[in-house]
Amino acid sequence: MAKKKLGSIPLVYPIPIVLLGATVDGQPNFTEVGDCAVMGINPALVAVSLAATHHSTEGINAHGEFSVNFPNTAMLAKTDYCGMVSGRDTDKSRLFTVFGGELSHAPLIEECPVGLECHVLETVEIKHRRIFIAEVVQCHIDEAFVQTAGDRPTVASVNRLDPIIYALDNRYYRIGEPIGTGYMEGKRLR
Repeated sequence: MAKKKLGSIPLVYPIPIVLLGATVDGQPNFTEVGDCAVMGINPALVAVSLAATHHSTEGINAHGEFSVNFPNTAMLAKTDYCGMVSGRDTDKSRLFTVFGGELSHAPLIEECPVGLECHVLETVEIKHRRIFIAEVVQCHIDEAFVQTAGDRPTVASVNRLDPIIYALDNRYYRIGEPIGTGYMEGKRLR
């Protein structure tokens, strides 16, 4: 099949949509972020990228902490709104039930099925972006989504979590059906 060049586009898909929480000027603030990635499992590392001018960036710079909250599709309107308005002008924390965890400046959202408390290990500045590489200090998950495998608690199906995902066609999507198991499907090629 012939390929067509699209230019310099970060066509990575799907993109998880998260609500990043930070304390700014003593107040919890949340912003919608699509630039979020797993950087490692052991140790548990994530990275988020924000514009240097974002209100939340100020809070992360000041305290070295933030939260990553994973909204479900029922929260789409509130999530999208958090990406449309600035915390400088709007108290977006009023949209949610906010709670604190182990870190003092990483506000979490009760309505989100999953929330991660993160401590910044390193900040990388590239052009107008700030990339925060952080260690996950604690993972909060609604009890309804925890199951036990042997003696160990695990997370239920991602379909049940019902996360919001995004694509560069400027549309939000829902997760589809599972098609296989990691590190098992390739065994057929041996």
